[in-house]
Amino acid sequence: MPIPFPSLAFFDALRRRTQEDAAVFEKLGYCDTSFGVRIDGDLYAIHFEVYECVKVEQGGDPAKLDFVLVAPRKVWCQMVESIVKNQGADAAHTLNTLSHIGDVIRVEYSDAEGHDRFYRYMASIQEFFDQARHLDVAIAA
Repeated sequence: MPIPFPSLAFFDALRRRTQEDAAVFEKLGYCDTSFGVRIDGDLYAIHFEVYECVKVEQGGDPAKLDFVLVAPRKVWCQMVESIVKNQGADAAHTLNTLSHIGDVIRVEYSDAEGHDRFYRYMASIQEFFDQARHLDVAIAA
């Protein structure tokens, strides 16, 4: 059965993938951050400890997160479509590209350390999203 995107079920499936594909995440190094993904008005909180995502939740207080990645639903859907189609994000749809070129995805943070964590752990965070290549995803328009 397809997993709808965006949804808590989608992010929970990605959480499970960090455990199922542990060797990939261990290669990237530890990742100790809690961050948010804001899709239109919905906030999803993603919590990483050491090499895996340990918890995802919908809602919460963005002030308690290191940073929040903010973009309209259309942008997130295009990124996930790219990941599924190409077995990983193409160059135009990586978090690095989308947050730097034209600021399509905004990185919101309350202190410099939170901002630094986005860049420090970007490879693990991108791989977290790229794990969607293993899922049967139904992308909502």
